[in-house]
Amino acid sequence: MEKKYFFGFTLIEIMVAVSILAILILLVFSTFTRQIIKGNDAKRKANLDRIKIAVEEFEKDRNCYPLIVDCPTDTGLDPYLKTIPCDPVTGEPYGYDHEDVPSCPSWFRMYAGLQNTKDTSLLPGIGPEGAYNYYVSSPNAPVPTPAAGDFSYGCISQSCEPVYKRDGRYCSPNFPDPECGASQGKGCTGPNAWPECVY
Repeated sequence: MEKKYFFGFTLIEIMVAVSILAILILLVFSTFTRQIIKGNDAKRKANLDRIKIAVEEFEKDRNCYPLIVDCPTDTGLDPYLKTIPCDPVTGEPYGYDHEDVPSCPSWFRMYAGLQNTKDTSLLPGIGPEGAYNYYVSSPNAPVPTPAAGDFSYGCISQSCEPVYKRDGRYCSPNFPDPECGASQGKGCTGPNAWPECVY
């Protein structure tokens, strides 16, 4: 009698193949998701830069910054910007803040909420209701103070600025006061100034 041989895969071989496929699919999916998040954040930054240019042109012609910048129907920036872009994911307008005056503000800030938490330009808890983490502004605008968040102060370009916790640590040196230890006889400028804030 002739022996019959059956060729096929064992249960172990099938389980190994399925496991490898699952791992590859997860890797591809996580990489793809990260790239989408980075792309959306790049779009947000580009949108804010475009709006900033239009707002600065508006100010050059009128000697004031606008009181409202809203997407998509606000035509107050026409002809500098025909359509004001909205957030690429939520479709909501970006945050807009200006000097607290009833008319003719002398500075402005625009805010976005970036999704990539590894972005080094994040400033958590800024803007209206502390809902944003990235901003652009006119050159004379004060640095936004977080409504909520974990921060101290440090010397950046010879100026005492809010500095935020990154990867669980503050920059060094850092200070609890907005004068960066000027009461100790140093501060951020002068011959005895503290060194620049470094993470």
